[in-house]
Amino acid sequence: MKDKIKIPESAIRRLSLYFHHLASLKELGVETISSREIATVYGLAPFQVRKDLSYFGAFGRRGRGYNVAKLMDKLGAILGLDRSWNICLVGAGNIGLAMYRYQDFKQRGFNIVAVFDSDPKKAGQTLKPGMAIQSMDQIEQTVNQKMIQIGIIAVPPQAAQAAVDKLAAAGVKAILFFPSSQILIPKGIALRRVNLGLDLEFLSYALTNN
Repeated sequence: MKDKIKIPESAIRRLSLYFHHLASLKELGVETISSREIATVYGLAPFQVRKDLSYFGAFGRRGRGYNVAKLMDKLGAILGLDRSWNICLVGAGNIGLAMYRYQDFKQRGFNIVAVFDSDPKKAGQTLKPGMAIQSMDQIEQTVNQKMIQIGIIAVPPQAAQAAVDKLAAAGVKAILFFPSSQILIPKGIALRRVNLGLDLEFLSYALTNN
């Protein structure tokens, strides 16, 4: 059996960029685009765009570019954006509530359907538009009832591992969390750390080398 090709993380990140650029072009009525035009938007070489796409098959025709709508649909399917995902949020502090209120998630098919917090004073409080904060001991039942596939953790560092373990035990297979202490990743779980520091370093590089 042929081994599955490991796709570089950087390529997957770029696919997401390509997808959203194509979506903007589609709204403007643009029908075709070349790898060079995509590359120019993100400061890449055209070869890099073609290589990123080649991991997933053949797209477009040589010398004729890509059909914007078709390529957007294919990238959406590759990224799992052709369906909706149920998400739970662990941690109803400032960061957690900011994410809960972020409307762009829903527009992209990511639906926050449950919020949990370990603070007994917060459990039972109702968030607009009507979602009640639940206690941590309700995670397993709620995850199963609402078919939650993704968890977002926004808790203090000392509580992060316990939150990861609870979500994993409940059957959540993908978890996004903010920088904290080192996390042990349960087997079979896709874990992703939000690192705003890296993004700020990228911006500082851009300013320094402008």
